[in-house]
Parts: sequence; C-alpha cells; structure tokens
Amino acid sequence: MRQTAGMMTLTDAQLKQYRDEGYVILGRVMDDATLEAVRAEERRFRGTPGPKELTIFRSQLCNYSETVRQFCLTGAHVPLTRQLIGPNVILWFNQFVTKLPDANSGKSEFPWHQDNGYVAIEPATNVTIWFALDDVDERNGCVWVQPGSHRHGLLDHKTRSADSWHLTVPVEGDGIPARLKAGEAVAFTGLTLHRSKLNHTDRPRRAFFIEYADAAAKYFRAGETPRPVIDSPQAWLATGQIPWSPDEHKVY
Repeated sequence: MRQTAGMMTLTDAQLKQYRDEGYVILGRVMDDATLEAVRAEERRFRGTPGPKELTIFRSQLCNYSETVRQFCLTGAHVPLTRQLIGPNVILWFNQFVTKLPDANSGKSEFPWHQDNGYVAIEPATNVTIWFALDDVDERNGCVWVQPGSHRHGLLDHKTRSADSWHLTVPVEGDGIPARLKAGEAVAFTGLTLHRSKLNHTDRPRRAFFIEYADAAAKYFRAGETPRPVIDSPQAWLATGQIPWSPDEHKVY
C-alpha cells in the first residue's frame, strides 16, 4: 500500500496479485480509534449469544449504526474499491462475523465457497473486504483463500448438509491462510474460494466484512430474474454515480 496525496492506494504489484490470484492483503486500513469504534459496535450487536450460537452473524447494519455506515462509506479502504471495481461503487453487503471459542464443537467451520455462490453479481467485479478486529491466524479461525480460483467462474454450490444453510463446493488443497493483525484487511473477488476453520483459542475471533459492487451491477439467486443492485433496500452509493434516466427512475 502507498499514500498518494494523503490517500491510500494499491501498488501495481498488489493490483497484479489481485488480478492473478483473486485476493490481496491490504495491510492496516483501520486506525486505532476506528478499530475501537467498530469493536464497540460488534459488542453491541452481538448481545447475548444463544446456547448453540458458535458463530454469530449480524448483517446489513448501516441503517442501525452511524459508526458502521460511516466506516463502510468513508473508511480509508473505500478509495481502494475504485481501483478494484471502477469509479462507481455501491456498498452491497456488510456483516459482523464473530467466531466464539469452539475447538471442541467441530461444527463452526465455514466451508469453501464463493460469495457469489450465495447471491450472484453481474458483472462479477464485486469485491469483499474482510477486516480483522482481532489478530487472526490458523489458531482462531482466520480466512483461508484459494489463489487463482476466481478464474474458474461461478461454481455450482450445494448445501453442506440437510440441516445447514452453508453452501460449499469441493476443493483440492488447503489454500492460503490470511494472517492479519487487528485493523488489517484482506480483499478478494466475489468468485474467490475462501473458508474459515475452528477457533482453538479461549477468546472470540471478531471480524467485519463489506462487499462492494459496480453501481450498474445486477444481483440474483438461482432461478431469479436479475435486479439492479441499487434497487436493494440495503444498498448505498459509496463513490461515483449511479446510472439514471427519467424513464427508469420516477421521482415521487
């Protein structure tokens, strides 16, 4: 990462890695104050987990938190999305994912998947940025990525079991662990295979991720008609402009 006119930008080497391998480590993108503010919101939204909640998911929080909304729309990482996607970028999805200590459960591993396997985006230039709110490595459930997997396009995902909502695809090899310090992040494409394993420590592993898409993109699930991402009630323009015409967008 480099600073250009006071703004974070990706180096040519980082951009090449992202294009070739489908992911790139961004380094430190949260300052201390931002990290503590986002951690405080994670604690607030986590509440008291249920007895069977080993991994806690809290999603689409911009309408519930100024801190989350401002970070998603104006954080130091946002200019990087323009380099990866283009000038017009929509905030499409955001989620806290807190993995509680679960080494004895064997149940909270999040299997290999592509984010676009859950909801497809076209064009598939969407980017997920995964922020570590704690130091993460193999011991506490860091993200693992499969380099180059994005080049195979959208794969056929299946549910892992009849009682699980997790989708997965068969993958050969272990992939690469994204070891991060608190406040650092990794970016990967919507087609990059990734997973996380169990938390073998005695403390929660806290993370936050945001997905951004081209402002003109459409989204759909299997069997659905594609719809403009901007029509989602959870979408926010992060940078640039949204395609608009008076015939398609009526003002009331």
